[in-house]
Amino acid sequence: MPNFDYSDIIDLPYPRNDWNFLIKHPRMSMEDRAKIFHPFAALRGHAEALDATAERKQEAVANELTLDENF
Repeated sequence: MPNFDYSDIIDLPYPRNDWNFLIKHPRMSMEDRAKIFHPFAALRGHAEALDATAERKQEAVANELTLDENF
């Protein structure tokens, strides 16, 4: 029976800063990432939930910028 404990790789660092890794796996744009979830749009209320989350995030960022300007 094969050993599936992954002890040989579990403590290896994530290759995020490795040039070869970045060439093989370039970062995806936010627009392309959003397209991945497009099929879920058929779910009832999904679009509204996304809009509400985006609005809360924009408000949080705007508030954070306002707080920074006051100091």
